[in-house]
Amino acid sequence: SSPRHCASRRAAMSFERKKPGAAAAKALGGIAATFGMAFGGLAVITGVCTGVSRSLVVRQKRSAGHVCVVCEGRKYVPCRTCDGKRAIEWQPLARPNIQRLCVCPTCGGDTGLQRCNNCIGLGYA
Repeated sequence: SSPRHCASRRAAMSFERKKPGAAAAKALGGIAATFGMAFGGLAVITGVCTGVSRSLVVRQKRSAGHVCVVCEGRKYVPCRTCDGKRAIEWQPLARPNIQRLCVCPTCGGDTGLQRCNNCIGLGYA
């Protein structure tokens, strides 16, 4: 036989050899892909349904005109941590005679307001 014919036969044989466990890995990959698509599809469907139901509830509350009793429809209330002062006083433990001002961690020191916890900043409940 010619050398070219032997080389082609060796090349054909190398394609016929299969690695041990290749079939199992292929099967596991297929199962993983199936579960991934199923759970991904469920996540998308759940997200869409949640968004639609939330928008319906918001539209119903807005049209009914139920104004939040806590913030009176203003969406924000004075910060409870700093009472609207935008800073809090604290004393270090090492030297209690020194008082220091720090930016309020709740409102960030910007406005002295925080979102209403009753209506979640929507203005109606």
